[in-house]
Amino acid sequence: MDIDMTPTRSCAFAAPDMPENIWLSVFGYLSLEQKFNSAAVCRTWHRILADPSLYTHISLDHMEFNTLVLCMQQLCRLAPRIRSLRISNCYSNFISKTTVPIQNPAIMHQFPEQPGMHSLYSHITSFTLPRRREEYRKLGFTLHQDFSRALVALMEQSSGTIKYLDIQDNFLDLEMTELIFCIVRYGRNLEHLLYDRNKDGGFIAPEVVSAITAACPNIKSFRGQHAISDTVLRRMMTGWEELRSVTLAPYQAPSIGTKEVSMEGLWSLLECGKVESLELLDLDCISNDNALTMMQRVKQLQSTSFERTANSPLSHPFAHHHSYFATLPPTTPSRPLPGESVRHLTITKFTSSPLTLPGFGALMKLFPNLESFKFTTNFFTYDHQFQGLSKNIFDEEIVLVERMIHAEMTERWGPGLRSADSWQGEWNAAVTEEQRLRAGIMRSG
Repeated sequence: MDIDMTPTRSCAFAAPDMPENIWLSVFGYLSLEQKFNSAAVCRTWHRILADPSLYTHISLDHMEFNTLVLCMQQLCRLAPRIRSLRISNCYSNFISKTTVPIQNPAIMHQFPEQPGMHSLYSHITSFTLPRRREEYRKLGFTLHQDFSRALVALMEQSSGTIKYLDIQDNFLDLEMTELIFCIVRYGRNLEHLLYDRNKDGGFIAPEVVSAITAACPNIKSFRGQHAISDTVLRRMMTGWEELRSVTLAPYQAPSIGTKEVSMEGLWSLLECGKVESLELLDLDCISNDNALTMMQRVKQLQSTSFERTANSPLSHPFAHHHSYFATLPPTTPSRPLPGESVRHLTITKFTSSPLTLPGFGALMKLFPNLESFKFTTNFFTYDHQFQGLSKNIFDEEIVLVERMIHAEMTERWGPGLRSADSWQGEWNAAVTEEQRLRAGIMRSG
């Protein structure tokens, strides 16, 4: 991308009687690359395209790391009031191709006279954070520091306006940057935070998620595969009063192994009655038994005919004075039952306990107001969990589940496009690498 914005000649394109606000409206339709290129056309366009109002919603997509950093440095001058920042599908040729030698003591002992055979090679991103930092330093790779400086400048000057931060599908080693520092230091007004499917994974330490929870109190949407345990989830529910959308997924704790939200943790999230969009990725707490247990709890709550509130005649110390209660204002409505607030549900199943018809039936009752339900799995998931399961039985189960959910959605929303589009079942997703590893059939290459 040519980001040299220095004008080389007077304007031959700008109509002299064209109001500047019209030009701003026209330039507002251009991509960031087109704005940069247009700014070099003439002095008039260069001046108009330096208006900060053109750089409130920034999208940096499909860029090589060096170009990404150059664009961010240019935006530090042009964009003092960013409202949303999106970085997606960016990559680094250097990082993707760089391997680092590692010593192999067994080969050194066997072939002491052949030094060239003493090393194996591993991709640079496979090492721990301190080792990667040292290797990048040895190789003279400084783009992580340049990216950090530019991001700090952008977030600092936009700390009062930025509400959306979307970073996904990047093949970059962002763990080497000051991204988390920027979020914690300058993200107080953030409302939507998405960090997902990047090369370095999500926020892999519960302490990081807790720090973000404390530093960014206005979060409404928190998406991505992060280290969220029951304890962290409770902090999120109390710290993020406006939380409406969240992703829950297992994570790897170095000293414990795989850790995830339990059924009780998920139940407490549903009890808060405010989450509308819920993404549950390969959680063991979503199983037939747990879904039935939570559904039965909801039924028990539904069977209660009244709530014993402070204004209830059955619990008030002056219950025998009926005239007193006749003058009281009406009580406020009770909060929704657990699960009633959820409108959009996404579930994946690859290595965790599979769901069958009873589990799906319980989920449909647990979430009575679902407007969209997306489920993703594959036959490998069920075949690995249920010994002797045939493909025919799996296909029959799919038919039963699809029929039940379609009937339920039609009953809720009536026949038509809304009920037809409310369910998406992907039963033949590709086998994941983790599935192959757990089954012991991972092939080299």
